[in-house]
Amino acid sequence: MQRKNKKKPMTNYPSADYFKDFLLSIYPCKVPFELLVIDKKPKTRSGVYIFDKRRIRIYAQWGDSVPLKEIAIHEYAHHIHFTEQNKEENEERPHGPQFWEIYGALMCRAVQKGLFKEERVSNIAK
Repeated sequence: MQRKNKKKPMTNYPSADYFKDFLLSIYPCKVPFELLVIDKKPKTRSGVYIFDKRRIRIYAQWGDSVPLKEIAIHEYAHHIHFTEQNKEENEERPHGPQFWEIYGALMCRAVQKGLFKEERVSNIAK
């Protein structure tokens, strides 16, 4: 029996270093973090922040549905929320009001600096 070779999707995604530099240019966080770009598309998430490892994962194959920079900013907001806003101590849920405040501030700053140019977001952030 002959196996059919499945074609792998193209991996023309920006590197982890690219996204890390992008995020740090929006806001230089106080606690170091690791960032990985994974060439997968899980069914339920486009990115994840692993709190205990201070690790951001961006699932690159979601890039056809959601801008990867938006995913990166979302996960970076979790990192800042967790490490700089004492999320561990105040037990706020991961998508609570403080998280959305951080995410909104990061997104606005990215748009204002010209780093994020997604029309639907740029029109709101003006």
